[in-house]
Amino acid sequence: MNTDYIYWTFSAAAQSIAAFVAFLLTGYALVHTLMEAAREKDDSLEDIHASLRLTYHKRLTLLAWLTGAAVVFSLIVVYLNRSNAAAPGWFVAVVSVINIAAIVGGLAFVVSIVDPRRYQKAAEKVLREEAPQPPPPGQAAPAAEFFDAFRHLEKLIRDYLRERELYVPSRGGPRMSFSFRQMIEALLQNEKIDRQFFGELLEINKYRNLVFHGHIESADPAMVAKVRAASARVQQLE
Repeated sequence: MNTDYIYWTFSAAAQSIAAFVAFLLTGYALVHTLMEAAREKDDSLEDIHASLRLTYHKRLTLLAWLTGAAVVFSLIVVYLNRSNAAAPGWFVAVVSVINIAAIVGGLAFVVSIVDPRRYQKAAEKVLREEAPQPPPPGQAAPAAEFFDAFRHLEKLIRDYLRERELYVPSRGGPRMSFSFRQMIEALLQNEKIDRQFFGELLEINKYRNLVFHGHIESADPAMVAKVRAASARVQQLE
């Protein structure tokens, strides 16, 4: 029986999978660069990017091990295959499954990193994992109520920094170019707030980012109350 087909199949499989994953990693590097550029322009994506990077790293680690196993085992099949005796059938079947899994896993990863809803999905995932227990039905606050309270807090902080000349004006106009995170860092660096209040403001900002990008219709009433309490504290700053 001629067993050359096994030799050629798994020899080509090892080369094809290695080339496929190299192409995949190149594409991911490009996507990662674009993500970082988007984060620099919009710091509201920072927490979401952290979640995405962690998820992508776990999937890439699994894919790297799976790909390495596929290449190594394919070469072992080639080595064991002889003109007068084929490699064990069960081993050929197992390696075939590993090869297919590596290809399918790579394609699934490509689809996930080019998904236009990846930011929203990541935000929804972090909200599910980190947000407090959802309030009983009928007690949830509209997301618009949270954003109104947040915008009021943001305006108070911006006005405070402007009045004390602690801000950086935007190019060509008087509007402040600081993001919310930069504004509260300016407050901390100028010793206008303590580290504890800074942490509370960071938590509020993170929740705002996740709610905004998660596109949910309701917010946690406790967070709305926390934003209003933070506004009251900012108004009391000397």
